[in-house]
Amino acid sequence: MRNADDVLFEHLRRTNEDFADLVGSVEPEQWTAPTPCADWDVRALVSHLVQANVIYRMLLHGGTSDEFLTIREQNSLGDDPAGLFRTAAEECLAAFAEPGALDGEVDYPFGPADGRKLLGLLIADTVVHTWDLARATGEPEDLAPQLVEWIDDNFEHLYTGVTEGPLDRNRTYEHFAAPAQPPTAETRQHRVLRRAGRRP
Repeated sequence: MRNADDVLFEHLRRTNEDFADLVGSVEPEQWTAPTPCADWDVRALVSHLVQANVIYRMLLHGGTSDEFLTIREQNSLGDDPAGLFRTAAEECLAAFAEPGALDGEVDYPFGPADGRKLLGLLIADTVVHTWDLARATGEPEDLAPQLVEWIDDNFEHLYTGVTEGPLDRNRTYEHFAAPAQPPTAETRQHRVLRRAGRRP
């Protein structure tokens, strides 16, 4: 029987693969296309997730919140964005799998977090940005149901106490747009995206 941590690792592998596949399908003229993240084009969005994996690996290895904030927006995709993302994602996943990594506290700049919470936040971030990239490039927008369900079931656990997160009443909306009002009926994917500030 799989334990909860095995499920987390499976989720991160799956969302990494989904995102990498989309990056590999980006056409040359699409790199400057706008995305649902108002300040980012496609290139900046992909760079953000590359940097997220680099930074989270750094935090797991004792990096500081100051280092996190310094390098989080650096753009260094080079000529092989898909390959660069895959490498960064694999190295980050390996860091999460190191003995004790999930239970150790990290210097996360947006609130208290251990490695396990950091892993959950990376899963959610990658899933939502997979949808962002699909919408920006005209690819199918359906996300893996098991990923959507896991985020929907764990949304409060993931984001409670996260400064500037979607549940922070005092957020400035720098990182998450305000959620739209829920419709009369919505799918779980729609709810997750709406709560993350998207307009699906």
